[in-house]
Amino acid sequence: MKIALVTEYFYPHSKGGTEKYVLELSKKLVIDNNEVDIITIAPKDIRSYNYEGINVQVISNEIDTDKDVISGLKPSNNLNNFYKTLIEGEYELIHFHSLTTAFSIHHIAVAISLNRIIYFTAHVPSVTCIHGDLMLYGKEPCDGEISNNRCMACYVSKKGFTPPFARIITSFVQGLSYPKSISTIVKQKQKNVESLNNLCDKIFIFTYWQKRIFIANGIDESKLFMIQQSEITENTSALITSGIKKLRKAKIAYAGRICYEKGVHILLETFINLNEPNLELHIAAIVENVDDPYIIKMQDISQPQSNVFWSYNLDQHEIQDFYSKVDYLCIPSIWYETGPYVLYEAFNYNLPVIANNLGDMEVWKDRGYSIELYNNSNELLLILKNITSPNQSE
Repeated sequence: MKIALVTEYFYPHSKGGTEKYVLELSKKLVIDNNEVDIITIAPKDIRSYNYEGINVQVISNEIDTDKDVISGLKPSNNLNNFYKTLIEGEYELIHFHSLTTAFSIHHIAVAISLNRIIYFTAHVPSVTCIHGDLMLYGKEPCDGEISNNRCMACYVSKKGFTPPFARIITSFVQGLSYPKSISTIVKQKQKNVESLNNLCDKIFIFTYWQKRIFIANGIDESKLFMIQQSEITENTSALITSGIKKLRKAKIAYAGRICYEKGVHILLETFINLNEPNLELHIAAIVENVDDPYIIKMQDISQPQSNVFWSYNLDQHEIQDFYSKVDYLCIPSIWYETGPYVLYEAFNYNLPVIANNLGDMEVWKDRGYSIELYNNSNELLLILKNITSPNQSE
């Protein structure tokens, strides 16, 4: 079968969990005697290339600032190019891994018009959430059910308004039906979710929280298929839940993108406040824009600390070496994770995990994996504090 995997993000131009998943999936499909292309966007002047034996087709990446495109009312300006790529590729199955302005519901509709099999895999919370992270007003976990008033106010709050003021603005926007890009954004999201349900033959999810939220928002349960982001080796000792192992000195690790949703600021601030000389924090950062204000702020916060170490954009061999030299992996995400991918990597490297208690983290703990969960920064501080012990000789 000839298969296209469609993703906004892919190597070598970006690195993250979605990219790793798509690459692994493409290789497995090739082993199963399928012909696989990856369709993505990339910087200008790049057309197509080969990455680790996989053919990558590139379509235009023109940044579209049209508010109707951003809100999903109309497609981005690469739709015709995407359509031509599908025609030329003669794909039988088209599997989407992004639902963004680059590859929106309009692109899925174009694919279905060619009478192809359509799959979709949900990698991020923004599939159903216009705030993007399933955090109500960016502060606390949301139940995920799309509601016009609440969701619009939550979206408005992302512009920097307090929740009460955001609710007042929302009432005016709804009354005036202006601006259109905001007044219609919740209904457009509901329409997109409905279209996703109608257009896709199968929808793949990684977590129970996704299943609950998708069904609550009208996705047909028979179309939902639960999968894992990655395989976990059967002989992993991470299954042994013996609690926090105390060490005389210990290295805490963070691996992933440096952005607000990942909660790096919480980990850094808590680590610095602890002021424990026997602990080190090692950050394997995925950075695409070195001028990003959040990244600069995190670097500035950690700069005076002699026990905080940064490394950037590690390749596969380097990340393996990174994991081999640390004692714990911390996942401080403040949004709902569909994995994350680093969780599977920790299990496979027999690393105990310290994680914010969101999404399916408790599910993994109940399965017997070595995860210490916290619900606030004070609990995280206590966990970190309990790691080191002067009575241990390790």
